[in-house]
Amino acid sequence: MKFNRLLGVAAASSAMAMASLFAPVTVEAKEVKIRIQSVIPAKADEVHMLKDFAKDVSDLTNGEVKIEVLPAGAVVGVKETLDAVDKGLIEGGFAWTHYWSGKHPAAMLFGSPVAGAGVGIDNIAFISWFLYGGGQPLYDQLWKEMGVNIKGFMLQPVGPEALGWFKEPIKSMADFRKYRFRTPPGIPGQTYKDIGVASVAMGGGDILPALQSGKIDAAECAAQNLTACLVSRKS
Repeated sequence: MKFNRLLGVAAASSAMAMASLFAPVTVEAKEVKIRIQSVIPAKADEVHMLKDFAKDVSDLTNGEVKIEVLPAGAVVGVKETLDAVDKGLIEGGFAWTHYWSGKHPAAMLFGSPVAGAGVGIDNIAFISWFLYGGGQPLYDQLWKEMGVNIKGFMLQPVGPEALGWFKEPIKSMADFRKYRFRTPPGIPGQTYKDIGVASVAMGGGDILPALQSGKIDAAECAAQNLTACLVSRKS
């Protein structure tokens, strides 16, 4: 994901994408229904785009393939999404790949590198590499090495990120270390802890309630649109 949405210090180019994860579905009936649970709330921009994708799939298959988009937590918790797809509790998941970097460090290469550092290419170049430069086979290898029964598809590449969203300007590491800082699950949170930042790992849909309750003081979220993460849970 990125650092532009919920964070706001220096912008850096990063190529990342939301990913849909699918477990094989065997259905003899003509109509196939695929439930995809997101790791973010139903009103988030990315979920609206996923619903557009679901409509396209339905239209292109004459209604034979129906995708039901579920919000975060509808069936399982955010952190359990990958395992739920692997076990067949849901047919698909929609998340940033770096959410699973705790299971395999290479997941960071297909999601949000720490602090919006990027992988040296912009979002358009990233998706070109993924489709035509050897990225897809490496992505397939990632799931194989994780030992999960999943096929991953890369969706919605995003561009530059900032460091985070804060109540006041961050002028030094001492300023940064004063905050309880939301990070996504996996390696990103541990990286911040290693430099003395009190990171709190949680999914994007939990950010607004955590800010309102005082559980966190600042946050990272992958979006240029701050409201995608912060306002989406209000209603």
